[in-house]
Amino acid sequence: MSRLSDIAGVLRGLERICSKGASLTYTEMTSILENSYMKPVAEQAIKIVLDDAEKPEQDKRKLRTDQVLKNLPLVLEGIRLYSRVLTNVDLPKFRTQAAQSKEDEEPSNGDYRLELDPDVRSMDLLDLDLTNDAVLRERLFKKVYIEEDEPPEISPEDAKFERMLMNEVKLNDSAQERMVPATRLSRVVSFGTLGVGLGIGVVAEASRRMVGINKKPTSDAKLDGSLVLNEANAERIVSTLCKVRGAALKLGQILSIQDNAIMSPALVAIFDRVRESADFMPKWQLDKVMRGELGNDWESKYQEFDTKPFAAASIGQVHRATLISGKQVAVKVQYPGVAKSIDSDIRNLMSLLSVLAFLPTGLFIDSIANHMKIELAQECDYVREADCGIKMRDKLSFYPEYYVPQVYSDLSTSQVLTTEYITGLTIDRCVDLPQPTRNFIAESILKLVFRELFLHRYMQTDPNWANFLYNPDKNTIGLLDFGATREFAPTFVNTYFKIIDAAANMDKANVLKFSQEIGFLTGYESKIMNDAHVDSVMLLAVPFHKDEDFDFGKQTITHEIQELSGVMLKHRLCPPPPEVYSLHRKLSGLFLLAGKLDSKFNCYRIWRDIRSRFKPFPEEETVVMPE
Repeated sequence: MSRLSDIAGVLRGLERICSKGASLTYTEMTSILENSYMKPVAEQAIKIVLDDAEKPEQDKRKLRTDQVLKNLPLVLEGIRLYSRVLTNVDLPKFRTQAAQSKEDEEPSNGDYRLELDPDVRSMDLLDLDLTNDAVLRERLFKKVYIEEDEPPEISPEDAKFERMLMNEVKLNDSAQERMVPATRLSRVVSFGTLGVGLGIGVVAEASRRMVGINKKPTSDAKLDGSLVLNEANAERIVSTLCKVRGAALKLGQILSIQDNAIMSPALVAIFDRVRESADFMPKWQLDKVMRGELGNDWESKYQEFDTKPFAAASIGQVHRATLISGKQVAVKVQYPGVAKSIDSDIRNLMSLLSVLAFLPTGLFIDSIANHMKIELAQECDYVREADCGIKMRDKLSFYPEYYVPQVYSDLSTSQVLTTEYITGLTIDRCVDLPQPTRNFIAESILKLVFRELFLHRYMQTDPNWANFLYNPDKNTIGLLDFGATREFAPTFVNTYFKIIDAAANMDKANVLKFSQEIGFLTGYESKIMNDAHVDSVMLLAVPFHKDEDFDFGKQTITHEIQELSGVMLKHRLCPPPPEVYSLHRKLSGLFLLAGKLDSKFNCYRIWRDIRSRFKPFPEEETVVMPE
C-alpha cells in the first residue's frame, strides 16, 4: 500500500509541475528557462505541457500519465545532476533579488562555498516550488566556510632554491634500469641479435613496399625512405645502443644531433632518446663498481648518495650526492666492461653498419674507426677527464659567461669522477626563452669554440647539448663532460685559422691553398673535388661575411653542404686530417644548436675580435705521434 502511496505522491508532484507551467505565459516560461537554477527541469516540464495541449481532450489524461511515467527518471535524476553542476558555477550572477536580500540579512562568517547537501533525496524535491530560486538554494545546498591560512612568506633563499629545482637536469622518463653487458661475449651477442633484428626489419619493410602499404618519405632527408632505417629498425637500434652503451651509444649520440638534411624527422625524434639518456645499471652493479674504485666503505665518504642517477650517457651514469662537508656533488660512475670492449665494440658495430649499407660509400671507415677508438679510450679514463676539467676551469676563468664545476680529485679514480653539482637548463629547454637570451646562449657558445681553438688550442669537442647548462639566475653557461677534451697541435691551429680567415674574406684561392697545406687535399684532386671542398668551406663562413645579424633559424648552410658531400665522398683521394673528425663534429653541433634556438647575432664582429686576438703559435720542428 505504501508503494502505491509513494507513486501517487510522485505523480501529484509532477502534476504540480505541469499545472504550474500551463498557467504561465510564454514570456514567463522563457524567464524561468533563462534565470532558474532548474533550467533542465523547467524545459522538461514545458515539453510535457506543450505536447499535452496539442492533443484532443479525450487523450489528455492517458497522454499525461504516459509522459509522466516516461520522463520520471529523467526529471528526478536531472534535478540531482544539475544541482551538482551548480556547485561549480559562479552562483552570485544567478541570484534573484529575494535570495540576495535574504543572504544580505545573514551574518558574515567569512568566505564560504556552496556544496550539495548529501542528505537531500530526489523525492524530497517534489513538495518544493521548483520555480523558486531561493527555496531551491536553501534546500539543495549547504554552506561550507573556508578556513584559509596566511600564505607563508618565501625568503629569497627559498625562492632561489625553487628555481634551482626547476633547472635541475633529470633522467629521461624513457630510461630503464637494465644490466650493462660487462663481458665481451655478452656484448657480441647483443650486436648479433641487433643484426638479425635489422635483417628481419629490412625484409618486412621490403614486403610492405611491394604490396604498396609502405610509408612514403616525409622529407628530403638522405636516409628518409631507407629500407634499413625504417622506424621499426630505428627502435631496434635505439634499444640496443641504450643497452650496451659505450662505442655503440656514442655513435647514436652523434647521429642524434644531425638535422633533417640527413635523417627524416621521425628518425631524428627516435635518436633524440639516445642523446638524452641511456638506460642505467641496477644498484647491485653500481655498488660493485663503487666498491672496486673507492673501497668497500665507499658510502661512508658521502653524507648522502642517490642510487638512482639523474643522467646517463654513453660511458657512464651520474648520481647526485652530498659530501660530509655538506657540499652538493655529481658523481659519474663508468659502466663496467665499456673500457675493455672498445676495440671489439667498434669492430662489431662497423661490420654491422657496412653490411647493412648504413654508411655511405666514400667514407674512410678505417680512419673513422681508429679515431673513435682513441677518443673513447680517452673518455673512459676519468683521471684524464678530471685533469682536463681542472685545466679548462683555469683557462676559462677569465670569461664571466662560462662556469666550469670544481673537480674533487680525492674522490675521483679511473672509473669514478666527482665534481661540483651545478644546475641549469639544457639547450632543449631553452627554446622558449626570450629572443635576447637565446641569442646570448648561442653567441657565447660560438665564442667559446673560437676561443678554445684559436686562443688556447684546448677544446672540449663533444657537441652533446646536455653538456651546456644555462643558469638564468647568474646568466652563465655551465660546461660539463671534459672526457672528449683535446689539445690541438700548433701547426694545425695556425693553418686552420688561415683557412677560416680566407673564407671569411671570401678568398677562394687561399682556402684551396691552405686546405692542401693542412691535408684536406693532396693537390691531385679533380677540379670537381676542389670546387666542392672550397664551396663547402665558403658556406661555413657565410655568417662572417657581413657586418649584420645572421639568422641561424633560417639558415640552409647544413643542407647545402650536405648536397656537396655526395661529390666529395665520390672524388676524395685521402681522408681528412685526424683532428678534423672531432673539430667538425663540434662545429656541426654548434650550427645545429644555434638553429635549434632560432638565434640571431652578429658573427662578423665575433670573428673580427678573434682575428685581432689571434697570435700564431710557435711551431715545433718535429712532432712525435703516439703509436
